[in-house]
Parts: sequence; C-alpha cells; structure tokens
Amino acid sequence: MSGKAERGKWRYIAFRIESRTTISRRDFVGALLSGGRGTSMEDRFKLTVFERGLGIVKVPHRLKDDAIALLESIDSVRGQRCEIRTLKTSGTIRKLKERYLGDDKDFVRAG
Repeated sequence: MSGKAERGKWRYIAFRIESRTTISRRDFVGALLSGGRGTSMEDRFKLTVFERGLGIVKVPHRLKDDAIALLESIDSVRGQRCEIRTLKTSGTIRKLKERYLGDDKDFVRAG
C-alpha cells in the first residue's frame, strides 16, 4: 500500500514569537528539542519556516494538540524571555504560506 495512509498525515502550525531580541532558528530549534525531550513530541516535528519571529512547524496530525502545548510552553530561548502564540493550523503548508507569506517571503498578515 502506498499513499498518504502509509506516509502519515501531517498538520502545519503557524506561530509568532514575541521577544525583545532576535531569536535565531538554531536557538529556537534547540528550545523545541529541549522542551520536547521525554514527551510525545520528542523528535517528532520539523521547523519548516522560521523568519522574522514567525514560523511554521510540521507535526504528525495526532500530535497537533501536543505540539501547540509545547510551542506555548516555551517562555525563553537561550535565556531571553519570549512568548509564542499559535496563529493557525492547517493540513497543508500551502494554505499557511498563502495566508502569512507574501511573494517576497515576508509574513504579511500575521496575527
């Protein structure tokens, strides 16, 4: 058998990071890995988009709520206070990119 059932279903979660300082992609992934350690989210996500304080994370569809809880539980990255707000969840990354990314790849309608 091949197709979606074999590959699994995914959810894409768009989110915004509010912080007084710029947070790098590497540092944010580190915070996600650290926060997910020992939970259902351990090594079960992929950060697909991350720029200018906004991002999209890909997770197995059954772990969507766990992923949102993990994202919203992060309150600091490398000692810098931050707040993460989820914006929208979708079954396709295209829908989120259309809504939040412009042609020049800047987030245009986040929030």
